[in-house]
Amino acid sequence: MEVRHFVAYAGLAIALIAGITLRFAYSADIEWKGDERWTFDHALAMAAGDAWNATGMPASVGGTNPGMSLWVFGALAKIFQVQSPPELARAVQCLNSAALIALVAFAFALVPRERRATWLWAAALWALNPLAIVFERKIWPPSTLPLLTVALIAAWSMRHNIIASFIWGALGALMAQIHLGVFFLVIALVGWTALQNRKSVRFGSWIAGSLAGTLPAIPWLMETARSGGTAMQGLRIPIFSFFVRWVQQPFGLGSEYALGSMDMIEFLADPVIGGVPTYLVAVAHVAIAGIVVAVFVAAMRRAIWLRLSWREAFIGRSPEAVLINASLWGYGLLMTMLTSFGAGAYRHYMIVIAPVMALWAARIVIYAAAPRERLAAILLVTICLAQAVISASLLRYIDRVQVIRGEYGATWQSQERSPVQ
Repeated sequence: MEVRHFVAYAGLAIALIAGITLRFAYSADIEWKGDERWTFDHALAMAAGDAWNATGMPASVGGTNPGMSLWVFGALAKIFQVQSPPELARAVQCLNSAALIALVAFAFALVPRERRATWLWAAALWALNPLAIVFERKIWPPSTLPLLTVALIAAWSMRHNIIASFIWGALGALMAQIHLGVFFLVIALVGWTALQNRKSVRFGSWIAGSLAGTLPAIPWLMETARSGGTAMQGLRIPIFSFFVRWVQQPFGLGSEYALGSMDMIEFLADPVIGGVPTYLVAVAHVAIAGIVVAVFVAAMRRAIWLRLSWREAFIGRSPEAVLINASLWGYGLLMTMLTSFGAGAYRHYMIVIAPVMALWAARIVIYAAAPRERLAAILLVTICLAQAVISASLLRYIDRVQVIRGEYGATWQSQERSPVQ
């Protein structure tokens, strides 16, 4: 093995170990609000022998979520012998740590050598991403999906095989029952794949898998029909925040979502050493923002110089491009349209595409720096290091403050000390 390859693989291993460690760190500081409490109570009851209901938590658009969104936690509670909320969160963290390893395994097993580096960089970026770490520590249905997403990508990549196409369809249907928004990702992925190469989709096998995966949803569908379905609101102006978050999130920007504006301002001064603020977190944010701007300018210039066609830009030729464009334009536009009917536009709905967003971030940096591979590596290493600083500092800040004024709220640990009614 060449020295540069050894260094690259060692760096990837360090990134994965750090990302997994951060997902398990400060286990008592998990989010603990009404939804997490509801899920934990019902999962524990199911694991103890109560009935596995056909429906899950009430949905934000009215009605209820499919039972699968709760069953997954009942299964985790049973398998891991859960007794407390941190233990259930730890089961979710185990799934997401396995997802990181699975993405690397997929890259080595199924991605040709000439395209493998982008996937490995994606794994490193995803492992160290602060919002990915926060979301993948939650007792929340979408937080259980990343491992299934990697499996879905693997099955999709082998879609010429009848069995793989069946699995692709089945996984999409099952994932949509854990989080309803995945339905739009399923539609986008099959649509973009057909646009790129219709013959590459074995529709019969995919449909059969989708129908098989839908079978567990029949009790929920019957219950939803009896109760009158969802309560979608009237038309309103759509919210395009998905696309802003797509640009920010995979590079490690967006911690203000969890912290809120007031805590975010204080967080930028971290880490505090010997009572003196270092502002290293602020420096890390500035470094990432500077790289993102430079990368986008360079990528735009290169696309114009190469006269990139609309088909290449919005559909793509390579498997990576099709997967990214299906997630960005297909899933993104469908989720944006949903907001015009009153559905929420939440960052945690993007958990399902975390590995795809990381792939896009790695890909655009490499594209912008081409053909200078060393420059791309320097930029990506810098982003990884900056993300590591932000992620470690973010968890330390939450542990120190305990009651966050943003979306994160009061930690489980703080409520155990002084119960919140």
